[in-house]
Amino acid sequence: MKNIVLAAINKSRASVSVFILLSLWGIYALGTLPKATEPDVQFPGVGVSVVYEGVSPQDAERLLAKPLETALRTIEGVEEVRATATTGYAFIVILFDQDWDMDKGLYDVRVKVDEVRPLLPADTREPNVLEFSTSDEPILTVGLLSDSVSERVLRKLAENLKDEIETIPEVLEADLQGVPEEMLEALVRKSDLESYGISMSELYQAISNANRVIPAGSQDTGKGRFQVNVPSVFDSLEDINKLPIKVSGNSVVTLADVAEIRRTFKDRSGYSRINGMPAVSIDIKKRSGTNVIDTNKKVKALVAEEQKRFPPGIEVIYSRDNAEWALDMISETEGNVLTAVVIVMIVVLAALGFRTSMLVGMAIPFSYLFALMIMSILGKEFNFMVMFGMLISMGMTIDGSIVVTEYADRKMAEGMERVQAYTTAVSRMFWPVVTSTATTLVAFTPLMFWGGMGAFIRDMPMTVFFVLTGSLLYALFFAPVLGALFGGLAKGRGAEQQIDQVRRLESDEPTSLPGFTGFYARRVSNFLKHPVQIIFLITFSICLIIFKIWPDHGKGTVYFPDVAPQYSNINISARGNFSVDEVLALTLDVEKEVLQVEDIETSYTRTGSGRSRFGRGSSPDRIASITTDYYDKDERATGKDGYAILNEIRELTKGHSGILVQVESEKHGPPIGRAIDINVLGENPRTLMAATQKITRFIETEIDGLIDVENDLPKRGLEWKLDIDKTKAAQLGASLNDVGAAVQMITGGIKVGEYRPLDADRELDIRVRFPKAERNIDQLEKLTVKTNKGLVAVSSFLESKAVPETTKINRLNGKRVYKISAEKEKGVIVSEKMRQIKEWMSTADLGPGISISYGGFEKYNAEATNYLYNAFLLTLFLMMIMMVAQFNSFYQAIVILSAIVLSFGGVFLSLLIFNRPISTMQTGIAFIALTGIIVNNNIVLVDTFNVLRKNYPEATVKSVALRTAVLRLRPVFLTSFTTIAGLLPIALGYSVDLIDRTLKAGSFISSYWEQMAGALAVGLAVGTVLTLVVTPCALVVPEAFRDIFSKIKSSLTRIERRIFGKESTLS
Repeated sequence: MKNIVLAAINKSRASVSVFILLSLWGIYALGTLPKATEPDVQFPGVGVSVVYEGVSPQDAERLLAKPLETALRTIEGVEEVRATATTGYAFIVILFDQDWDMDKGLYDVRVKVDEVRPLLPADTREPNVLEFSTSDEPILTVGLLSDSVSERVLRKLAENLKDEIETIPEVLEADLQGVPEEMLEALVRKSDLESYGISMSELYQAISNANRVIPAGSQDTGKGRFQVNVPSVFDSLEDINKLPIKVSGNSVVTLADVAEIRRTFKDRSGYSRINGMPAVSIDIKKRSGTNVIDTNKKVKALVAEEQKRFPPGIEVIYSRDNAEWALDMISETEGNVLTAVVIVMIVVLAALGFRTSMLVGMAIPFSYLFALMIMSILGKEFNFMVMFGMLISMGMTIDGSIVVTEYADRKMAEGMERVQAYTTAVSRMFWPVVTSTATTLVAFTPLMFWGGMGAFIRDMPMTVFFVLTGSLLYALFFAPVLGALFGGLAKGRGAEQQIDQVRRLESDEPTSLPGFTGFYARRVSNFLKHPVQIIFLITFSICLIIFKIWPDHGKGTVYFPDVAPQYSNINISARGNFSVDEVLALTLDVEKEVLQVEDIETSYTRTGSGRSRFGRGSSPDRIASITTDYYDKDERATGKDGYAILNEIRELTKGHSGILVQVESEKHGPPIGRAIDINVLGENPRTLMAATQKITRFIETEIDGLIDVENDLPKRGLEWKLDIDKTKAAQLGASLNDVGAAVQMITGGIKVGEYRPLDADRELDIRVRFPKAERNIDQLEKLTVKTNKGLVAVSSFLESKAVPETTKINRLNGKRVYKISAEKEKGVIVSEKMRQIKEWMSTADLGPGISISYGGFEKYNAEATNYLYNAFLLTLFLMMIMMVAQFNSFYQAIVILSAIVLSFGGVFLSLLIFNRPISTMQTGIAFIALTGIIVNNNIVLVDTFNVLRKNYPEATVKSVALRTAVLRLRPVFLTSFTTIAGLLPIALGYSVDLIDRTLKAGSFISSYWEQMAGALAVGLAVGTVLTLVVTPCALVVPEAFRDIFSKIKSSLTRIERRIFGKESTLS
């Protein structure tokens, strides 16, 4: 290594050129990396849909869902199998491990479906297999509003805009909302049909047979080849009007004789509104693996271009758009990182002097740029996790450089030449720096492979890994090269004194040194006289904090810290058979109250069932939702935070009779769903329903602090059941096809074909039905069908009655399931509530065959805790091997590992000081990060101790340990203090942004990271004390025990001599 560095120093221009090239590459990567706030965590899956028309949900479950899910659960890599059975349909969802090869997963699913296909009923349609991702929520909504333009024109513009948006590569799909689909409607006059003697099936056959594609082929005459065309599809409305329905001799009855044909819309299923006005909206979903900010930018740029061609009077409003806010948050985080860098540089400058501090300080930007270069090559994005990874690694980036430059300074103070000093420093400190960095990398490596929700945090340890790799390259290669060119001891006022202090570190008695170094040496010298007592006292204090004070006074466990929301979703639920317009009327009452909130920038209302914005399936009772986007905190008229706005909305919307209004907060961090998520599984429907109701009642009445408790039990709706007396129908000669067609005429109509007008971009359904006035349930009694005995009233062989609505059946991993979920109030600790619920369940009689599984916090918290625990044990094991290999001593390796474990007391101390709960994700990662930092300092300290013992064999162990502590004081202090100083503002709840020159208390950024920052800052402070006090004491403990044993042996020898001496005298 010495020769390599010497060669690099001799070829300094080439070395500096490589340094500049890598830095420029990193700067380029910083400008080109996609920007994002949080990583996009997705769980890949495969969906299998099977259609068997007419079967009940119970039959769909028995004949379709069960055979498929039984086979699909055996596929390798499957995490969960869910199934939904409803009328005429079953859908099975197979979720795979996040890192699973989905090409293989898709192939395996198709193979299993093919194996099961012969077991399905013969009339079942061919199963459809498709790949999907759980991340399917819209990222942006584009709304078109106008008081002067008709709905048809708005729809046409929205359709064209939708098609253009879907050409953007990052966009998966764009869904049109707010208007029904257009169609061609034939309003049939029932009296005309009866007078002409035309049955429903005849009408259907006439239209569908006349609108077919006829492949006529071509004719080869021997002298040429000609295509033969048979025009057989509708080209215009005139073709449809003149369509013959019935022919009798020379008389022809056309469709125009019995129906009025017009272009119109299908019956509405819901409405769309933005900021209290009717709107046509487009919900946009991005493709998996694409960047939200970049996608939103491209969509908005395209919309702005298209808007130039819109008619006057059309307004475009964006909802669910967090791109600008995300960019602001990224900028603020960058500003906080820059603040930390400046703080670190000030500390280093004060401790090392200008030349050395500049040499050490350049390790930070180079390491960051090196990491960005690697991330750009790997196709990563620049998000919160990357930036905080940079923040926590800041002190570690300069550690290797400090070790090398500090040793070189000592050698130059002894009179060695600059080039030789840096070459000697690298040669001497090569293995300590490599080993300490490698052990730190070992601590973060398991986190880089964390699956499931751990993928949310992967970018952070990955960033630390790349940054430390860059810092190692800088410390062992570029720092010596630059040091040989520009390095040197301080010059000017006070320089001689500083040089003299550096020289005295290795020559003078440590306790005689001036300043803080001498003070520290004198304290440690006293501690080394009683090492066992000091270690016991500190260990006892830490154990007291961890095992007594924290359990008695701690605040419990959360998965991820709560952050004030920037958005919210108001869910409106009701039970009953409401019409579309009744649902709109109920929703408008709630919307009116929501719009009274001053701090809401946009509101987006949708009526009809759908999915919640924040990633969980909607309740069966959901009839509408209102998504609200808040103004940025600095722009809010009232100055309220997100929690206060949520409470204001709850107060305004409470008290509605007949409907349930739930205000759902936006969540940051891993998308684990609602706070409480309980799956009740069983096979007996009655027992399962009773158990679900019992658990729901207990949570609602006995558990405080939970809100919006709901389950997905079947809603209390009605449907009309038509019982046909098949015997009587056969006696009357009535066709069941005619009966079905007649019933469809009073509902949505009979789809008889498709038609593409010249002014349309897509085909329109052709539907035949009765006029609006005749489409109601009362018309069932008046329907007639044509038989061989003439027109017969349907009511003569058909009975209609209202029955409980047929609903869907949900299954999870082979059993029927109902889900119970709830949210928590601000400040409520979910772990405590789950403990109460599980204690009650352990004694509650839920009925035979009932089992419980947990989702949400309980599931993902257990997974994270288990992974972090195993990762920590693996890290300690690997570190043990590396340190034993380096020091050839089990004892010294155990000393270092003990310092790591004891430093965890600082994490619990931070939680007690700041009155915060443990965050499984953030505090857990703080434990791992702390392991890497503490081991780094201890390895170099122990290595220095071993070298001094080798170089000064005549010195006592205590004197060597004391000098070791003094020599390592400055590097350890700088590494730890710089990291603490960089994290301290966020740990205290402040965001200090040097870019925008702002200081904010309780901002989004500080709230997001204060849990981890506080744990690392206090934990590192405690760990530094352990490194500088306990580790030196532990190094002399063997010698202390030898002294004790020697004293005991001497005492026993003296006693023995006295006893035997007396006996000799007596004899």
